[in-house]
Amino acid sequence: MQVNGLEKRLANLRPYQPGENAHTRKAAERARLESEIIAELGADLTASDRLELSHAVELLTRRPRDHVDAVRCSNAGSRIIAKVRTRIKQRQDNKPPPALPAATDFEREMWADLQKGGDKR
Repeated sequence: MQVNGLEKRLANLRPYQPGENAHTRKAAERARLESEIIAELGADLTASDRLELSHAVELLTRRPRDHVDAVRCSNAGSRIIAKVRTRIKQRQDNKPPPALPAATDFEREMWADLQKGGDKR
């Protein structure tokens, strides 16, 4: 099917699909970006981490007025993400070490034999 010039012009006048507008497109873009950042950072996020990440996404998807505002929004969003990343790393470093697994029956017998004075096998 060939598209004539009128159809091309009409397609340019209708940039959105049916049921889509600027608000739904922007919300979908924000949700996609936030889910990518959360997937990169891992699932171990607190409520305050998620709130700060949503603020960072808001800054990163904002339409700036000029170049200075664009740089400020980009830097602020990057700083927030870096701060959340270091907080996650600190939480992981401060976790207590996992408990040792329980001894098996064979290990208990060996330990009892050693305490009695040696291996009698």
